[in-house]
Amino acid sequence: MIQPSKSDKDAFLREFLPLLSARGITRKWAASNTPYSDLERECDAVGGDAMLLPQFSQYLASNKLIQLTVDTFLAHFSVAAFARADAIPWPARLLAHRGVWIGRWLPTFLVIDGPLGRFLRSPESPLNTLLRARHGEYPTVAQARDLFNHDLFRRVRNGVAHWSFVFEGEGETERLVCFDWESGERTVDVSVLEAEALNTASFSIIECLDRSVFRPASATVSAAQPVAGVS
Repeated sequence: MIQPSKSDKDAFLREFLPLLSARGITRKWAASNTPYSDLERECDAVGGDAMLLPQFSQYLASNKLIQLTVDTFLAHFSVAAFARADAIPWPARLLAHRGVWIGRWLPTFLVIDGPLGRFLRSPESPLNTLLRARHGEYPTVAQARDLFNHDLFRRVRNGVAHWSFVFEGEGETERLVCFDWESGERTVDVSVLEAEALNTASFSIIECLDRSVFRPASATVSAAQPVAGVS
């Protein structure tokens, strides 16, 4: 299985981010020719700041599920990203394309709906503390945070994470329609490509944060813990 290169990831985001920009989200990020590389570079800078690393280490030590859920999410996505509807035999292939979408989107919005979401959105998160004070130094990471705070993202996330959604239309007109899981009221509808844009942007953010921030911070926590039986 060939993993996409950084240039591939830049191309994916160049294709999808304009769909979100048209909705008023991530406009500056969408204008970049190297959106993934920009995100990765800024995450590297955040994770490489020796003054910040202890704050992230402490936060992750207090919220251990973040690293655990990100690990399992990335393991799932490494397979789900390569799922193809045309690999499914008939007659199941008639609906397989929707199953492929669901297999990609559901884990993304579930993991963001959990402890990881609090790291991305909570005022107590060290990431948000950093961005409130120094957002000009990390414009792409700030745009990523703003994506998760946007009402459109929240409505799609809640609809998918609570399995309160349906597909309407076919082909180029196919749309994802989300509902409030308690009232049953329709909350938002987006094209399947817009939903995939939300998913692709979310995965990119999680992947870069994991590699540049979570893993170095978690390694610091592990190194600081005493080994059993050694004083």
